[in-house]
Amino acid sequence: AAERGAMDRADDAGTAELQQFVLLAQSAKGAACAALVHQVLSHPKIYVFGELLAEANVRALAGTDHAGALRLLETFAYGSWASLGPEERAALEPAQAAKLKKLTIVSLCSGAHTLPYATAMEASGIPTVRELEDAVILLTYEGLLQARLDQRKKQIDVRYAFGRDVRPEDLPGLAAKLASWHATTVDLMACLDEKSKEYRAEKEEAKARREALQKRVDEIAEKIQKGDTQDLGLNLGGVADAAYDLDMPGGEDDPREGRVGAAHGRRPGRHRAGMVGGASRRAQAEPR
Repeated sequence: AAERGAMDRADDAGTAELQQFVLLAQSAKGAACAALVHQVLSHPKIYVFGELLAEANVRALAGTDHAGALRLLETFAYGSWASLGPEERAALEPAQAAKLKKLTIVSLCSGAHTLPYATAMEASGIPTVRELEDAVILLTYEGLLQARLDQRKKQIDVRYAFGRDVRPEDLPGLAAKLASWHATTVDLMACLDEKSKEYRAEKEEAKARREALQKRVDEIAEKIQKGDTQDLGLNLGGVADAAYDLDMPGGEDDPREGRVGAAHGRRPGRHRAGMVGGASRRAQAEPR
């Protein structure tokens, strides 16, 4: 349940909170719009920014005295800590700096199963292991990351990282990957369907064979109970031969007698069993 709650928070990632700022941006222009952008960047629950970036008044900040706000919003949407220069980093509010560092960690985790502490600290500008682990714990609590801290190996074992905003120019590539995934899925489903049909057919054949065998067994059992063994098709001599081969020295499985039997062109056990079977049949045929 806790994992499902984290996934729900990740799916939201502040979308509901962003909506009110998107509505305000439709009427805010210039300095007011830039101030609105900074409020969004400082908001503790908002980690998605695509809808705000799409607003005409926000895009209109480009080429004005407030273009820095638009660049900063694009960095939070698509970029990382390394995307900003030293002066831009210094100008960030503490809440904004912490959020951008966490977004950087999320981006690194989204492309790896394990992330070394050193790599994460260098990319996010986090100076100590303790601060890095605190950031990962916060991201996990907020549902943006599912990971385990391996303090012995000094690495982050990643299970899940939420998806950040996608640049418009990256959309065709993403669409191509989705189309490829869809085609692979369709082929796989067709293969599974074919295998399923083959399995069902084999199952039906096996069932029919079982039923036929059971029917034959029942018929033989019924005839034996009635004492009618004339038409059973049983070769008692052959049965005796097989039993003798398995149980007596000199049979198929006895290495001590195999060569002797082969030298005479027959196995001693089989000859003797035949004699026993033949004598038995002759005894039954002689009149009393």
